[in-house]
Amino acid sequence: MPTFGVQGLDVSGHQPTVDWKQQWNMGSRFAYVKATEGNYYTNPSYSSQYQGSRNVGMIRGAYHFAIPNWSSGADQARYFVQNGGRWSADGYTMPPVLDFEFNPYEGRTINGFYFGNTCYNMSPAQLQSWARDFGNTVRSLTGRLPMIYTNTSWWNQCLGNPSGFGDYPLWIAAYPSSPTNNAGPVPTASWGTYSIWQYSSTGPFAGDSNVWNGDYASLQRFAGARLPTGNFDEVSVARGQSSVSLRVRGWSVDLANTPAANEAHIYVTAPNGTTTGYPWKANTYRPDVDQAFGYGASHGFDGTIPIASSGKYKVCAYSIGAFSNTALGCKTLSASGVEPSVGSFDSISEVRSSQKVTLQLKGWAADLASPSLATYADAYVTNPSGVTTGYRMTANTNRPDVNDVTGLGASHGFDYQVPLTEAGTYKACVYAIGQNFNLPLSCKSLTVKASPAPMGGYDELTLTQAPNSSNVRVRGWALDPSLPASSISVNLYFVAKDGSGNANPGTVIAANLKRPDVNTALMTVGDHGFDALLPITSAGTYTVCAQAIGIAPLNAGATMLGCKDLTVGSTPPTMGYLDSASIQVSNGQATLTAKGWTLDPSFPASSIPVHIYIKSPDGNSKGYPFTADLKRPDVNSSLQTVGDHGYQTSVPISTRGQYTLCAYGVAVSLLSSNNTQLGCRTLTY
Repeated sequence: MPTFGVQGLDVSGHQPTVDWKQQWNMGSRFAYVKATEGNYYTNPSYSSQYQGSRNVGMIRGAYHFAIPNWSSGADQARYFVQNGGRWSADGYTMPPVLDFEFNPYEGRTINGFYFGNTCYNMSPAQLQSWARDFGNTVRSLTGRLPMIYTNTSWWNQCLGNPSGFGDYPLWIAAYPSSPTNNAGPVPTASWGTYSIWQYSSTGPFAGDSNVWNGDYASLQRFAGARLPTGNFDEVSVARGQSSVSLRVRGWSVDLANTPAANEAHIYVTAPNGTTTGYPWKANTYRPDVDQAFGYGASHGFDGTIPIASSGKYKVCAYSIGAFSNTALGCKTLSASGVEPSVGSFDSISEVRSSQKVTLQLKGWAADLASPSLATYADAYVTNPSGVTTGYRMTANTNRPDVNDVTGLGASHGFDYQVPLTEAGTYKACVYAIGQNFNLPLSCKSLTVKASPAPMGGYDELTLTQAPNSSNVRVRGWALDPSLPASSISVNLYFVAKDGSGNANPGTVIAANLKRPDVNTALMTVGDHGFDALLPITSAGTYTVCAQAIGIAPLNAGATMLGCKDLTVGSTPPTMGYLDSASIQVSNGQATLTAKGWTLDPSFPASSIPVHIYIKSPDGNSKGYPFTADLKRPDVNSSLQTVGDHGYQTSVPISTRGQYTLCAYGVAVSLLSSNNTQLGCRTLTY
């Protein structure tokens, strides 16, 4: 098999049964069928072979086997045309062929007729004249000169390699003994090359194997194609998320202008009998068409046609050409479950109460595939932050208006509330959910405003102290105007002078104290005051801020009530004295005894701790806490103070040597500048 061109075959009555589909699958794209011989024989298999090749898509034609010494060329031409040798410019009929070759009955007499030698006992001039007579007659009857089938040696021997036959296409027979793309020499006086080469009589195809010396498009042009062509491949049901369509696939090309994309017209007859046409451009990618025929890869059509009802559909396709149109065929199919979901997204609104704010979605939905049953409507709600959440709504509420209009029943409504957590613009998209697919109803948007911000006043920031306790006191009021009878919370927090620090962590307190002045001024009700102590442990300048925290749904956030500064100074250090320290021995037990007094000037009525530190002869030190709570009227009289401030403590000792005892007065004011050393003594035991 040559490696170029378009493969084909020719058959005669010797091949009465041909598997044309197999030949097509092997690569054959054209076929010639023997129609007649002389004016005495017609191929009994001609009709089945001629139509069978066409049925699988081949371009086909007929040939006549000449017996030139039997009758005239004109006589055999008429016999040929009358028995299958006609031609028409339909794009799939090859021109007629004159098979002019070796005398198959050389030297034989059959039924009293002597067939002569290999040249039919005719001179070159007689054979040339006979061939022209045949050709001119075929042209007058069909409009085409026939193609001449011959082999170079016989043509040169019997016709003398004449000129003047160049208008006749050449079909050369040459059987090389090994694989080659070279057909060998042609009769050079009339031809420089051939149109078809018969390269084998033993396969690969049935009958004789041939190759067209060109591409498929040129083969069709040779066949005189003027009609568009193509194929209606398939029609199927395509289901999307919200619709059902017929998908129609195939290819179409106008052979009068193969590079351009032509139109394919699709006609759909619905179950109710109405027919609708759809003009499509056949320009989708079909490399298989290009590979098979050489038309180019962009001649496909592949589209969808929406349908709305179940039933039987008939689809017909046509290839539209510049001069005429070609029917590509019709197909039918039954579609079930086509009826869509229907419905309406009627409204989106805001529902606000003291406890919550919701989006209310209203509408109706029904599945025409099962209209008696309640279906679903799915809502996808996108909040102001861009987060989308889905909600399934059962469409089963009473909607008599829907039934009045559609007759589908009254229980197809939906009325659904979506809880909201922030203010801003919301977008809701609703879909009617069906058994087969879903229908988008519409999308609606709504802007939801925030509740009014809380309000309040930051009245004062002061210092309060007690023994072992120091606090800043924050006073004020706060309320949420959306819920004036309810008490809300206030967040109190310290910030540094440079502004660093924030509300978290802070101290959250309830603004739930009675403030009749606030109620009178604002003409409101409820308890909205706050009075809180925030502990501090050292002197310095403090900045305390207050925020009112709203409780209404979708509130705008906390309201800053303000910040205040308070400078807290250090309190005086403790004072006192270590009056005496001694070693006493009683019953063999030695003790160190210390006496004196101490007090914290910030809280003179309070008895404060006194710490005794004793360093032993071995160098180790140990502390002992006591309380200076003994009466010392001399101290009170001298300092003009009150309270009990004396101390007397005894600590057992056992080791002989030198001891050092020191006493300290420990402040009960957290803001004291320091704890005063009351005195030290050195004693020897």
